[in-house]
Amino acid sequence: MRLDVSMEETFPVPVTRVWHALTDSRMISRWLMTTDDFRAEVGARFTLHDETQDGCRGHVECQVLELSPPDRIVWSWSNADDPGPTRLVIELEAHGEGTRMTLRHTGEADERTVTGTTAGWIVKLGQLSEALLAPPASMADGRVTDVDRG
Repeated sequence: MRLDVSMEETFPVPVTRVWHALTDSRMISRWLMTTDDFRAEVGARFTLHDETQDGCRGHVECQVLELSPPDRIVWSWSNADDPGPTRLVIELEAHGEGTRMTLRHTGEADERTVTGTTAGWIVKLGQLSEALLAPPASMADGRVTDVDRG
């Protein structure tokens, strides 16, 4: 079955802040799934963990395929049930004072994955919006962390 998810979202924050949320492992862990091995480098392999998914193995194996800061990132995305990796393309562009994000997730997948992925991205983009709009989480001593600067 063909997976072909295409979504567009506009965020009221600069492109650099959205880019940071896409390329920093701590930010990715806030809105997408937990990762401790993401690196914003072409060829880097990483794992996203989500133990809350019923019927899933709880992780996705990914690789950074393309990286064009701060406009475009492309990942391979491998679920256990998929016949092969799917492709996730995220593009950013300035839109007024904010950022327009275009997300496209394509490839061959089983019916359950197609349904779950489509619904999942709606939820995840909502979580990304919340993470981008949340007040900075400062350290106990009042210093602003790298995550807060994005």
